[in-house]
Amino acid sequence: MKKKFDFSAEMNEAEPIKSNPKNEYLEEENRLLSLNIKELASLNDNIHEMSVNLENLFKFLQEYRLTIARDTQEQAEKFGQTVLDKFLYQIQDKCNETERKIRKIDSHIFIPHRIFYILIIILVVLFSFSASIIIANAEILHSTLIWKTVLWTVLIAVPGITAMILLLKILNRPK
Repeated sequence: MKKKFDFSAEMNEAEPIKSNPKNEYLEEENRLLSLNIKELASLNDNIHEMSVNLENLFKFLQEYRLTIARDTQEQAEKFGQTVLDKFLYQIQDKCNETERKIRKIDSHIFIPHRIFYILIIILVVLFSFSASIIIANAEILHSTLIWKTVLWTVLIAVPGITAMILLLKILNRPK
């Protein structure tokens, strides 16, 4: 059997290493280096794990790219169809409303008030002119009487139209 040698006596005789700033600096540096080695190993493991995950994700995307594209295309077609249906519904509503308005005003002619009153005055003037012509029938073209009636007719028409325009301006003033 081998005998165990006792180093305790030698250990007691050995002088302890004196503490000096250089030794303390080296010990701190060794401790930081060992800490950095551990952190680098952990970082290396993380990077390896991330690269494996990235490769797996890339394979996954290659396998399912076609399925995703088809689903996206179907969703886009459905969305486009709903938008087109809404536009079609709005266009049909506008067409129906326009047809209703056309049927409503089909037998009517829109004339502004001013034009209407001017037409009435012109009709009154023409009636008075034709009455004057009938009265002066004997001397139609060569008579001064016909030209007097035309003059009187114009003199009646001009103030009447002027009065109607002024009256409409007065009545349509915003208050």
